[in-house]
Amino acid sequence: MKELTEEFVDEGLFGGIPDHLAHYIDYDAITRDLAMDHTETEIGGERLICWCQ
Repeated sequence: MKELTEEFVDEGLFGGIPDHLAHYIDYDAITRDLAMDHTETEIGGERLICWCQ
């Protein structure tokens, strides 16, 4: 799930983050929040992440 968090930040989901602020991002907190709405499982060696509504 942490990789999904990093991908969201890298793709700009939270907007443009200046370089001087980037190291303050709490990836663990974002990951915990994502875990509330997403589920992660592994099938046949492939990791799948699904959004739960």
